[in-house]
Amino acid sequence: MKKFLIQTISAAAFVLFISSTASAQLSLGVQGGLAKSDVENSKTIVGGGVNLRVFASPQFAVGVAGKLYADGSEYTLAGQNLETKGKLIPITGTVDYFFLDGAVRPYVGGDAGVYLSSYKAEFNNRTILESKTRSNFGAAPRLGVVFAFGNVGLQIEGIYHFVFGNQDRSANTGSANNIDFESTSKFGGVNVGLIFGLGGK
Repeated sequence: MKKFLIQTISAAAFVLFISSTASAQLSLGVQGGLAKSDVENSKTIVGGGVNLRVFASPQFAVGVAGKLYADGSEYTLAGQNLETKGKLIPITGTVDYFFLDGAVRPYVGGDAGVYLSSYKAEFNNRTILESKTRSNFGAAPRLGVVFAFGNVGLQIEGIYHFVFGNQDRSANTGSANNIDFESTSKFGGVNVGLIFGLGGK
């Protein structure tokens, strides 16, 4: 599985390199957003990331992306402090198709690659439990719109992640049964960001 994931990311990076050398439009995107598991009573978490895209045409782009979702809980009782922290890092190849190439550009897209997760627990600022980084294959369809302002775009999108091999319990840390993202198999979110070097210009 790990070999396959490495090959997937390597192939996406290779396509990105070849496309950029063929005089295609190279763009950089930055995003921030909110995410929430489909599990009942899970809490909303924050995340963000960057992506590199190559617009092979004004309406089609391929690229690579990295995101970070972080979560944690803190408890204090009788002067004692317990804190749990978890993080999920998707590293993916991306594909986007833009239906229009004007000022308003609705699009569909998808991500696929490796989802890295880890967690730790601290008691009075001392680490008492820390996991190894785990990796799972994941994919995420996306639907959104870009508002173009010259060569810069304002991006708003919805995304839904599928993390294969994970148990679907909860998307937040803070209990004996779930203090990391290993339990999360499906979660949706909304991202807002900027694209610099928008295709079609």
